Amino acid sequence: MTALPHPGIPAIGAVIYAPGKPPEDLLTTFAGQLQGRGFAIGGLLQDTMRAPDGRKTDMQVTELDTGRRLSIGQALGKASKSCILDTQALAEASGAVRRAIETRVDLLFVNKFSKSECEGQGLASDMLAAVADGIPVITAVPGVLIAEWLAFTGGRTDLLAPTPEALWRWWGPRRLYADLAQGVAETEVRRVVIGVNWTMVECATGIGLAQTPERGTFGCGSAPRAGQRAGGSLKDLAALVNSANPFDVALGIAACNAHYNRFDLVAASGNGLDSFGRPDGETVVIGAFPAIAERLPGIKVIDRRPGPGQYPEEAAEILLPAAETVIITSATLANRSLPRLLAMTRHARIALVGPGAPLTERLFSYGIEVTSGLIAEDKDGLARVVAEGGGARDLKQFGRPATLRRGVA
Repeated sequence: MTALPHPGIPAIGAVIYAPGKPPEDLLTTFAGQLQGRGFAIGGLLQDTMRAPDGRKTDMQVTELDTGRRLSIGQALGKASKSCILDTQALAEASGAVRRAIETRVDLLFVNKFSKSECEGQGLASDMLAAVADGIPVITAVPGVLIAEWLAFTGGRTDLLAPTPEALWRWWGPRRLYADLAQGVAETEVRRVVIGVNWTMVECATGIGLAQTPERGTFGCGSAPRAGQRAGGSLKDLAALVNSANPFDVALGIAACNAHYNRFDLVAASGNGLDSFGRPDGETVVIGAFPAIAERLPGIKVIDRRPGPGQYPEEAAEILLPAAETVIITSATLANRSLPRLLAMTRHARIALVGPGAPLTERLFSYGIEVTSGLIAEDKDGLARVVAEGGGARDLKQFGRPATLRRGVA
């Protein structure tokens, strides 16, 4: 059996399932969610038909690029105990997998790893070709074939529970930036203001904020295309979240927030630091919020410039995995440390708090339970504060606090 060639390739996501319980509906829902958020997906999804006694009667696959459904099963009769897979039909369906590789989709769905793939047949070579080309792959693997799967992948696999949370955690917070940007509408940028502390982007429906990178930050020079941003596309500006230039990233985050933190957004008010009350368990706060120790006694604070009794950012690797509650400053979005922090925070309740927090349910898929930001009410007042180097407290007088909570309509 051929295994994956070297350790630099992406690990394949394998949804492990019990006999008779393939995660077909789960993968179909996940594919629909990704596609609805603007990610390019391809490959095959499977739907297994069964008789009342549980016997397989047919297997159909759907080509994600065309929507065409193909039967890959064959009628063998009730007495037959042979596999009903029609290898010729599967070979025809494999064209959808190859087309997805050619177009370099964001995620390739391969319907199943079965005994055919164990023998190097079926879709085995297509999966190897995809990951060797750097394309993420997800498939379903029956629990009885885990040993064969590990041999096939050379251990370059992530074994996933058949739950939505497991799939989204595997998909990963590193895709959060693209997710936010892809949801931004195509509208005009009305105003851009870059202050010492905050960056502001205004469109017709909202104003977004992001923390301005500090001068001297690695890769931080003058703001690109200064004087040319107003009048341009908000969606194009939001796409800068993927830039290597820190000023661009701040502009991208602010543009995303201008879309999500709409003037007319209906949301609960209140201070985001109170999202979970006074938690009893281990609580970690990322960012030295003013008077946070008095507000939440017993917490552990991590900051890039730790004060007395606070921890340096290197302590996150030790403190976050054991935390039960985590409150994260929205500044981590602009400095791009948020995905790493979310990846380390495995089981905690998480709140993202600050004027630069996007007010969107998209964040909930990445483990965030509460997002608490600011909605502008006085546009010109907010712009003046940003231009004159104001801080977070100064911004609040020209906006209203707003909080979205997962599971609350």
